[in-house]
Amino acid sequence: MFLETSLLFKTIIILSAQLGIVIAVCFYCLYRARIAYETNTSFLGLCFRGALNMQGKLDLIPYKKIKDTFPKTMIYMVGEDKYTEIANNQDEVIEWLKKGYSHESIATDYLWPIMIFWFICLFGTTGAISFFNLNIWIEAIFFTATSISFGPLLAYIMLEMDENDGFTALKIVLAVTLMTGFIGYGDFYSFSENSLFGYILLISLFGLIVFNFARLFMEISRPKVRVSAIFGAVLFSLFLLYDFDYLEKQSELGNNTWSNAVDIAFILYLDIINLLLEILEAMGNS
Repeated sequence: MFLETSLLFKTIIILSAQLGIVIAVCFYCLYRARIAYETNTSFLGLCFRGALNMQGKLDLIPYKKIKDTFPKTMIYMVGEDKYTEIANNQDEVIEWLKKGYSHESIATDYLWPIMIFWFICLFGTTGAISFFNLNIWIEAIFFTATSISFGPLLAYIMLEMDENDGFTALKIVLAVTLMTGFIGYGDFYSFSENSLFGYILLISLFGLIVFNFARLFMEISRPKVRVSAIFGAVLFSLFLLYDFDYLEKQSELGNNTWSNAVDIAFILYLDIINLLLEILEAMGNS
């Protein structure tokens, strides 16, 4: 039998547990990447080389292992079409590289299956919570699977930029979440009851989605992408204000159930994850 506690307590417990799972899995993957670098082995199909960043800290750079001996397969991707050529010596490798070809990896790619599984879990959680109103334990299973599968993806994103900057981004997200939680739940202003504010958030979110979708089909300069990421970070910070205020209003109405707490925790969870991704995008160089 569940304990009788406030809706805020229930929501924070669920939210903290799920974010804790994401961070724990992410840090474990970063630790395994560090071990792979030190032992010259691979992790999740990736090898790692080390470099020093501007602060003199170690920055792990992931790469896929290629064949050491000849002949080597060189590949060239045009959309979904894949063209291959065989290089029998290093001179031929150089010639194919000049033509835009790249080495074919011989490592197993684990990230794509993890990403697909994460998408399935994410949409499964969304459906279970928002549309089907399933049993709370089923919702919790989907929610937890989403968090576990996102951990390796977050670790890879951090490694692709600079995991040291990634740690800074996590601190920024923590600070923003605490600040927006204090303001939003503190009832300084009824963000969730302001229809205009809600419409502005939805329209802005739609615009951000369209921009990111367009990036799949057209080349957009890095400065524009960074501006978009900064806009996204501000947007999801405002969403946090709105949703923390919504939590406060639900508490006032007495909707104090674990099911409602899971629903609100998932909304806040998505706000925080998207905020983190936008900050990482803004801080990254590619």
